Amino acid sequence: MSTGSTALSRKEREREQHRKDIIDAAMRLFAKQGYHSVSMQEIAAEAEFATGTLYKFFPGKRELFREIMVGVIADITSELRPVWSSEGDPMAIITKFLQARRVAFNKRHEYILLYNMVGNGFGSSGDEVVDALIAERRKEVENNLITLFTKGIEQGLFKPVNVEVLARLFEDFCQTIIRSEAVRGELDEETMASIKDLFLNGILA
Repeated sequence: MSTGSTALSRKEREREQHRKDIIDAAMRLFAKQGYHSVSMQEIAAEAEFATGTLYKFFPGKRELFREIMVGVIADITSELRPVWSSEGDPMAIITKFLQARRVAFNKRHEYILLYNMVGNGFGSSGDEVVDALIAERRKEVENNLITLFTKGIEQGLFKPVNVEVLARLFEDFCQTIIRSEAVRGELDEETMASIKDLFLNGILA
């Protein structure tokens, strides 16, 4: 009885590793060649599997793309959420969030490149599940920013401005930095400090 259980567990682990190998191979090819230029046969060859094996895990390229994107979004979200409950005044937490977000995305620059390729730079992947999830996460970020900007105004740290507009602008500001670094490489700390000051110091009371 215990032998059967162990064998099943081993098979599950092997299957999960195969899935990971396929996803990693697809990510490499997508980021290098572009989503539309890569075939399922090429992904199978890169992962060192038969094409038929690949289709046992994913019925098509779109499903494989979705798996990649949803997994990355979940990982990034889990890394960033603790920032909102960290100690410090609103400015300190907002600054910490910007830095944590840069770190999270810079570790996954291939994801940014892939998203931009598929979306043709217009902020849409063309996959309703992925786009809905990204919109949900962005709304979550905006709501947290609204809370912090509101608190900062109440504490006299920030100028009394429209916090909804400010949150959206700051979210767009973060996105611009992330995409720029994905394409051109990470900004040095002096440049990043100057860019951050241009945005954040402008709202200080």
